[in-house]
Amino acid sequence: MKVKFHLEKDKQPTSDNGMKIIYGSAKRGGYRFRWYCILALVLSPILIMAYVFFQQYILTLAPGIITTSPVVITAPQDSMVTAINVKEGNQITYGRNVLELNDPVLDSDIQFIKTELTNLNKRKSKVQHDLKSYLLAIRNAKDNLESIKKIKLNYDKFIKEGKVSQVDYANIIGMYNSAQNTLTSADIGYQKALLDSVQVELAGGIAQVVRSLNQELVTKLSQKKLLSIHSPYDGNIIEINTVVGQRIKKGDVLATIASKADPFVIAYLEPKFIEKAKEGSVVTVILPNRERLKGNVSLAIETTTKLPAQLAKPFEGPKSLLKVKVTLKKKITKEQWVEGMPVQVSF
Repeated sequence: MKVKFHLEKDKQPTSDNGMKIIYGSAKRGGYRFRWYCILALVLSPILIMAYVFFQQYILTLAPGIITTSPVVITAPQDSMVTAINVKEGNQITYGRNVLELNDPVLDSDIQFIKTELTNLNKRKSKVQHDLKSYLLAIRNAKDNLESIKKIKLNYDKFIKEGKVSQVDYANIIGMYNSAQNTLTSADIGYQKALLDSVQVELAGGIAQVVRSLNQELVTKLSQKKLLSIHSPYDGNIIEINTVVGQRIKKGDVLATIASKADPFVIAYLEPKFIEKAKEGSVVTVILPNRERLKGNVSLAIETTTKLPAQLAKPFEGPKSLLKVKVTLKKKITKEQWVEGMPVQVSF
């Protein structure tokens, strides 16, 4: 048997015995929020897959950096920093001194070579001084010859006048010839000594040592000159990587200098999109603040296997990428970018 109840509230649920009844609103907000969360959780993989597909096959995004191709200055040899003449952010002109380095060992080597060369040059001067005896012999021989020549002239006159005998005249002739031979021998001795001196100077033991030391000195002085670091062009100091008094090794990074050229973008594109990176192609550069700038591919494509540190991902091995240079159509201000800032490039 089925029992049915017919209450007055079924007919008039808002009143009871003439009194108005007010009902509270249904509390379904929490359930509705939970439902939306479940729906979002279910749909999120689909949305992510759609975004990845859209990004890879429609947008063709590539990571990149804004740069002016700065120069990284490294230490030419082991040394110590003695002076830093610029600060980070400073503008700098071509040839201006940036850093001063010093190598005490190099200075000691240069001083030693100079001392040795001085001593060897003194010995060379002494060898040249020994030639004075030959010059003195020549001068004496010339004086003797002149004296005998004057006597011979008188005897020539006397022999014609018959005032001297043939024997006396023959003696004068013999003395005259002997004086000439003496002068000739002195001159030959001097020439031989001079030739020996030149030969010793050019090919002797001292000459070889001097030549070797001079060559080594030139090398050392060139190395010392390299310890004075100068700017390769007009630009800005991006970073100073050392301090005064620091000992550095050959190859250590000292400073980074950027040129005053307009910044450009280097994008790293996957090889499968090579058709989209033709020279002159229009691209969009997306800055970190989501600002978009138009640009053109301006350089022939190069292949690289190494990403910049700011773009490389952890545990990601080397892979072949297309290195593409993009020139911006609109000049950007210094407040919009910094050297090496990562961006995205849409091809």
